[in-house]
Amino acid sequence: KMKGFTLIELLVVIAIIGMLSTIVMGNLNSARAKARDAAAIRDFNQVQKAMILYYDKYNRYPNETPVATNPWTDNFNSMAQQLVTEGFLARVPVAPPGRSYNYYNYGGTIGGLMVTTLEAAAASVTGYPGSCRPWASGQNWCDLSSSNMYCLCTPY
Repeated sequence: KMKGFTLIELLVVIAIIGMLSTIVMGNLNSARAKARDAAAIRDFNQVQKAMILYYDKYNRYPNETPVATNPWTDNFNSMAQQLVTEGFLARVPVAPPGRSYNYYNYGGTIGGLMVTTLEAAAASVTGYPGSCRPWASGQNWCDLSSSNMYCLCTPY
């Protein structure tokens, strides 16, 4: 009598391994999306702390004059570069692929608003109950109805 596996047994094992690897890869992709979201939130928190230090020194937030090329993204890069130049930030944060970091300094008594999109964030970290933007609710990037926008407001 010969020992070994039958063809059917081998096919069943291969099918089970295939299904398990599909499940694992799906979970791995969502873990990567969550890691990119966490990196974006971390970047915004570091920039906000640097902005507060800049405000303590100059009594204003950086980049009060908008950059004209791509206003929100270029404003973020310009503002972050000012923070790096002043020594408040180690490097200019780079947004994950397919997304951008946006910033606008509304000046006066309103403040600076940073905005990006998140991939896999829970509803508890998205939206913002009272955006820096001076318009009515529903016209803001960052009202509570936002599903994947992450906004960080640094008011004056």
